[in-house]
This record gives sequence, C-alpha cells and structure tokens, in this order.
Amino acid sequence: MVVVSKKPTLGRQIFPAVALTVAGVGFISQLDNPGGGVVALEGAIGTVVPSTSEATSTLAPNPATSVVASAEVSTTLAPSPVSPVEGSGVCDGDVVTGPTAVFKWGGLQLQAKFTKKNILCDVTVLNYPNDKDKSASINQSALPVYNQEAIEAGSAQIAVVSGATDSWRAYTAGLQAILDAHPA
Repeated sequence: MVVVSKKPTLGRQIFPAVALTVAGVGFISQLDNPGGGVVALEGAIGTVVPSTSEATSTLAPNPATSVVASAEVSTTLAPSPVSPVEGSGVCDGDVVTGPTAVFKWGGLQLQAKFTKKNILCDVTVLNYPNDKDKSASINQSALPVYNQEAIEAGSAQIAVVSGATDSWRAYTAGLQAILDAHPA
C-alpha cells in the first residue's frame, strides 16, 4: 500500500506566519507604548508682552523643579542656540507659556516666542521628565531636535525622533495648545 502525502494548501501554509507576525507586532508595540500615548494638558496658557531677544532654542534655561505624577521633574540643561527662522527677524513679539503636557513619564512644558508678524521663532522647554537616566538621555537628545523642527515648520507638525514617541506626543500637544491660544 502506497501512502500519498497531501501538501497543505497555500492558505494553510501562510496563515500561521501571518497570524504570528501580527501577534508579534502587537506585542512589540505594546512593549514600546504600554500607556497608549495619552497626553493630558494641565494649567493655563499665559502670554507675556514682547521679548527683544534673538531666536534661540533652549532646554530649561534656569533650574526649576516641579512635581508631576508623584515623580520629581527637574530641569538643569544649559541653553543651546538654534538658527532663527529665515526672514522672521527677531523674536520681538509675544512670549507664550503653555500648559504642562502630562504623559506617563512626567510633565513637559514649553514656552514659545513669536515675531511681531506672529511667526513662531523660538521654543524653550521649561520642564521635562529627567528624573531617570533613560528619560534624561532621551529628552536631552530629542527635545532640541523638536525645537528646531518646530521653528523651521512654524507649527507643531514635526517628525518623531525614534525612541522618543511619548515625548513627541507631549511636545506636539503642548505646542499645539500654545499655537491654538495665540492669535494669528
């Protein structure tokens, strides 16, 4: 008696691979973003009258401390210069401090400066999560990039830096709140 082995159909061959791939991608994305990327804005938006300084982008120009979600968040980075937006002139318009964007790692607060023509010309990070070495490292690398991109784009439509997705969500939410509140 001869036994003939029947080869499984193409669908039966591919389905397990597709199912395992989908499950693996879902698992990896859950590990990468367990909180679902929720960002809450806390506090009011304040406007300060004209500034006369040149366009620069900084991470926490003055040491500050705030407590967010039971974790201490302190800022102690020195200013890092960024080129002014071409044709925007000096940051001689409004200075707007945004609300704190609270996400799973802590809080992030921005201050934006505008020209008299209401063009975004500077973004300063006032507070950001840096209570853990990993948070500090990620934010010290990503936030200056976000500042530069925001100034170049003149908006909160900026690209995410790999490994700093949560900070990007908080940054763009905070900057968009400032832009929405600032008269155009």
